Amino acid sequence: MKITIYGKAHIEGTSKKSGRPYNLTVLHTLMPQRGVEGSAAKQIMVDYTQYPAERIAVGVDYNVEFDNTGYPISISPVK
Repeated sequence: MKITIYGKAHIEGTSKKSGRPYNLTVLHTLMPQRGVEGSAAKQIMVDYTQYPAERIAVGVDYNVEFDNTGYPISISPVK
């Protein structure tokens, strides 16, 4: 699926619920959603070690491939 990145953030810490550490890049985009006229704002969370926030460009189109549960499995710039 082709998306445009409108914002990004790097978050890191320890989950209060599970006590496990996390290190994520959060991508902000607009996507279609059932019941929404136009687009809905969405956050896509990806592993920071695979997709560092510094290597993701805001305002650029990316191809995102999702698995059958909706988890992103690959992200690459549209060429």
